[in-house]
Amino acid sequence: MTIKLNLGGSARELSDQDAIKLTSGQDFWRSEAVAGIAAIRMSDGPHGLRYQAQTADHLGINEAVPATAFPTASASACSWDLDLLTQMGAAIAEEARSLNVDVVLGPGVNIKRNPLGGRNFEYFSEDPLLAGTLATAWIQGLQAHGVGASLKHYAGNSQETDRLRSDSLIDATALHELYLEAFRLAVTQSQPETVMIAYNLLNGTYMSDHAYLLDTVLRGQWGFTGAVVSDWGALNDKVKALNAGTDLEMPSSGHLFDKAALAALKNGQLNRTALTRAVTNIAALAQRKRPAFVGKREALLQAHIGLAQQIEEGSAVLMKNDGLLPLQPRRKLAVIGALADQTRIQGAGSSHITTPQTISILAGLKAAGHAFTYAPGYALDDDTQDPDLIQQAKAAAAAADDVIMVLGLPATAEAEGSDRTDLALPKAQIALLHAVAQVNANLVVLLVAGSVVSTQWAPDAKAILNLFLGGEAVGAAAERLLFGAVSPSGKLAETYPLRYADVPSSGLYGKHPLSVPYAESLYVGYRYYDKAHQAVAFPFGFGLSYTTFALSQARLSTTQLSAADQSLSVTVNVTNTGNLRGAEVIQIYVSACDQDQLVPLQTLAAFKKVWLEPGQTQTITIPLAKHALSRWDDARQQFTLAGGKWYVNVGTSSRDLIAKLPLTVDAPAFRIEAPTWYRQPTGLPRVADFTALSGLVQAPLPTPRPGTFTRLSVPRDLAKFSIVARLVAKAVIANMQKNDGTASDSPEGQFLATIVWDTPLVRLAQQSGGSLKLWMVDLLVGLANHGKHVGKT
Repeated sequence: MTIKLNLGGSARELSDQDAIKLTSGQDFWRSEAVAGIAAIRMSDGPHGLRYQAQTADHLGINEAVPATAFPTASASACSWDLDLLTQMGAAIAEEARSLNVDVVLGPGVNIKRNPLGGRNFEYFSEDPLLAGTLATAWIQGLQAHGVGASLKHYAGNSQETDRLRSDSLIDATALHELYLEAFRLAVTQSQPETVMIAYNLLNGTYMSDHAYLLDTVLRGQWGFTGAVVSDWGALNDKVKALNAGTDLEMPSSGHLFDKAALAALKNGQLNRTALTRAVTNIAALAQRKRPAFVGKREALLQAHIGLAQQIEEGSAVLMKNDGLLPLQPRRKLAVIGALADQTRIQGAGSSHITTPQTISILAGLKAAGHAFTYAPGYALDDDTQDPDLIQQAKAAAAAADDVIMVLGLPATAEAEGSDRTDLALPKAQIALLHAVAQVNANLVVLLVAGSVVSTQWAPDAKAILNLFLGGEAVGAAAERLLFGAVSPSGKLAETYPLRYADVPSSGLYGKHPLSVPYAESLYVGYRYYDKAHQAVAFPFGFGLSYTTFALSQARLSTTQLSAADQSLSVTVNVTNTGNLRGAEVIQIYVSACDQDQLVPLQTLAAFKKVWLEPGQTQTITIPLAKHALSRWDDARQQFTLAGGKWYVNVGTSSRDLIAKLPLTVDAPAFRIEAPTWYRQPTGLPRVADFTALSGLVQAPLPTPRPGTFTRLSVPRDLAKFSIVARLVAKAVIANMQKNDGTASDSPEGQFLATIVWDTPLVRLAQQSGGSLKLWMVDLLVGLANHGKHVGKT
């Protein structure tokens, strides 16, 4: 039999065998070219292009073709600037077309549930409206230039530990109002060409097989028209995946599942309409007209350095300033900290960019003509306090008028595949800060970290400028920010808690990584801290400037909103009351007056960044979507306008509000009953309360033993009962380390080893390019199921 396609008005038929072949990758980065349907070339993103022309890997270990490294999402999100995100997307599209790349894998919009998430640097925010709106701008910029986006990682992917087999247990309200909302916004507002499914399970079902989220929600409720692509090696069963809504398996698995899928098609287990949908979506993606690149790639990269710098200048957050910044030129300056010389610009993993150049903080200061003394103060790869380094740093600081100290996380702390273990900066850095502060109080800290860190050390600094992971031009941007050529305008896209124990998910995060109750439900980030009246170090939306602003005369377009009304808006006057040009971000939050239910105290509903000259006033009108006043009705499977009394809060952070404007919504009341903790959250939630709220039950931690192993078991467990499994795993690890040129005892080598030990066998087979067959997987499983204990790995 055949599959009939209609591509751009022309009919085409594919044999069943060719149709199934088309749903699997040709190699690591390309789809198959079948029956005149072209291959699709994909490459990693999202803060730059990671194009691997030769040996390919998805972990960022092998070198890629040089490309612009823009600030990571944790930085660019703090710009709150849609225009900058659109420009970044457009620039990445140009670089992609210069290498004939069709689809860039990004952006990532997963919610930052916990600040220890190892991949948080690659995601935007703890808030879905901010994440989804910024992602929309990035996608629109990319796709306007002929390159497809791959919105990821759909969905509930909030940890790296055991991400390949963890089960995210999320109640319906939190799922739709928080964890899916950024995806919904990006899909409905920008229609990305592809959506990438995550590795994990969600409420007991692998995302590749999740018919509810792929078919009912993504395509049915949101109207997604593109192709659903697996994360690299995220497919478990091709028949289940195709039936559920997955279209394309990536990377090539050597067509591991094709024979079984063809048999299932013939006996009716594989739905023919599902296969037709998949090949139609893949073919439509392949047939898109892409613009040809004109010009020289080297000139393009040179032109994009300035954009990378501009984005970082608009993203850095001034978290503290006791009058020290901006620095005055011609004063004696000391620069302390190894990260000043070897400035981290990005995290590790599949988003790692090979840059043609990196402007470190020292290089940025030198290029601008500043004289300074430099002392490393600490070692990048060793947290041991070195008395000699500290003494040298103190001497440099004592002889200076002003001190710039660069602190931050080491590269090993922020990487795809593993989560952080605590919020603290390295102890050696904190000891250095305390020592230097004793000899010079004029101390500004530049913070280089893609994730939230604890800030108990803040009293030692007169100023704190958070650069995050600022991309390849971070040093040039830092110099302009430090000396006042541009006023900082970034606002925090996530809350900085006082201590990790204050984080509502801290009691459960990483404790049982295979079955993970999201017991805090909606209460993530400021949604928790604000309702629990929990003090924080720095609130969501916070950021200082070198100038000052005043907001006044905030008003609503109406104080009575009905379901029939088409629009609602907030108008406010914004004045630059200082002496420098600068930008303020007006933030609009909505708050239901009925708080004795499962509802945050307030949620971000709209925002706008405004640049003003000294003394200038602008009257700003910001539309407010009625969706912001709606709640998820799970019984009806839709959002419904929640009638009753509301407040519309206007301010410059979740804790800095200048107006609370009353609003009445004329619609039926809708409230979500919940156990006491969810009505009045304080402290940490209990799993028992979460089960009462959601009906979801955390599975007991499994005990690996013969008779329980499947294709989804990991080598670490099988090796305890099978010598063959142990030897095979060690051989695979050794081969990967050899191919990647990494020593077995190096951080990269150990990372590869961990990946192999903790990857389900069927996923290893998928990524082996056909060298590990399914029959071999089944043999290893069989041996372990009938084996005896042979000791630990």
